[in-house]
Amino acid sequence: MMYKSLLEIIKKIKGNVLCVGVDDKLLDGFARNNLVNVYTIDKAQRGLGVAKSKKRNTGSGKTINIKKLYKYFKKSSVDCIICNAEEVNDYLKYFVRDSIYLDKKKIYIYGKKESTDIQLLEKRYQRYNAKVEIKEFKENVLFIINNENVKVNWFKNKCFFIQDTFYNFVEFISNVLTS
Repeated sequence: MMYKSLLEIIKKIKGNVLCVGVDDKLLDGFARNNLVNVYTIDKAQRGLGVAKSKKRNTGSGKTINIKKLYKYFKKSSVDCIICNAEEVNDYLKYFVRDSIYLDKKKIYIYGKKESTDIQLLEKRYQRYNAKVEIKEFKENVLFIINNENVKVNWFKNKCFFIQDTFYNFVEFISNVLTS
């Protein structure tokens, strides 16, 4: 069900699309759409990336470079971002800020319900005044985030970053104490 709705969305997309950890089924859908330029980012690939620091190791041992991503796309030159939530869970606090900076229309994030923190992801996008729509399926969830009226402020970004870092620290401590 979720893939059908994503394929319907892919048929309607125009412009530059950034795909993060997208499955082959969806990439085949993009191959049929002649109105898009697709840029893919995956943990297994070198080059462009979605992390904050200059170089950050991922689970596969490859490096991700956000500076290259900013230079390549410039501010708001991506029309749409389609992302697998499992691919960005490790650096969610960076991805939310960077996706709002790069994207000017919509972000689609999909994943399994068990591995995706629905309320946390919704809260982090809503604090930028983004409209978040959540579609739940049997085992999967799809976030449709509208970035057209988003306001980005340098000071707020720093405050949100500190707040997210503190949240991750408290969550880490609670996981250590409970295990």
